[in-house]
Amino acid sequence: MFSTSSYAAENWKGHTETSPVEVGIVTGLSLFGTQTAWGSLVTGAYLIQPKGWLDDIDNRVWVEMEAGPAFFTAPAGSTGTAFQYSTHLRWDFTYNEYWTAYALGGLSGYSLPAYLGKTFSIHPRFGVGVEYQTKTPLMFRGEVSAEFMGVGIALNF
Repeated sequence: MFSTSSYAAENWKGHTETSPVEVGIVTGLSLFGTQTAWGSLVTGAYLIQPKGWLDDIDNRVWVEMEAGPAFFTAPAGSTGTAFQYSTHLRWDFTYNEYWTAYALGGLSGYSLPAYLGKTFSIHPRFGVGVEYQTKTPLMFRGEVSAEFMGVGIALNF
């Protein structure tokens, strides 16, 4: 019930059956200009295009949101917590029954702490990532974009 099935004779081909909801958490390096922080983002995705946009390869499209705290350290040694968010489309490309590569594009930003101006920012977000599917509903995930680099876990249900 909670697992993902991949049927393919050769890599990038086939048709992966997956549950339409994915939740998870990623943690890693958050970036704002020249400032770096440790961030933890809760993720939630909903499958909007199960067969993707390309006919010849195994692909699907999700709408995804990520949000959570980013813990910045001020030059004087004090800390400040920002709220980091992202809303984007994620385009998955299944390599085989274990590996899926993805691209993402959308909007992201921060609600910044006082020492960084206590402002709300919004900007385009583009990135890439991979997911490793275990034999259970659990997946391991890693992604890189201009404002976040991290690893985490996800569950389909």
